[in-house]
Amino acid sequence: MYKLLPDKPKRDFFKYVDNDKKVLRFTSKFNTRVPEDFDRKFVISFYLSDDTISIFEPAQKNSGIIEGPFLARKKYKNVDKALEFITPSDLPVGGDI
Repeated sequence: MYKLLPDKPKRDFFKYVDNDKKVLRFTSKFNTRVPEDFDRKFVISFYLSDDTISIFEPAQKNSGIIEGPFLARKKYKNVDKALEFITPSDLPVGGDI
C-alpha cells in the first residue's frame, strides 16, 4: 500500500531508554575578532537519547544582546564530515566547532 506521507522513522528504543535525560553540556564563545561578539557566551547541549543538539545564549548584563535560544533542538549535519550528523566526538573540549 502506498501512502502520500511516509511514516516517521522509528527511533532506537534501547538507546533512548539507556540515555534518557543524559545531556552533555559545554560552554563556548565565538572565535572572532569582532568586538561586539568577543564576550558572548553560549551553552551547547548534546542530548544522548536522540543525538540532538541545541545552543542557548544566557543573559549578560549591559550587553545589548537578547538572550535565549540561539539554535533550536534538532539533529544537525556536520559540513566538515560529508554531511553526516553531529556526534559527541565532533565536540572536542577546547577545540573549534
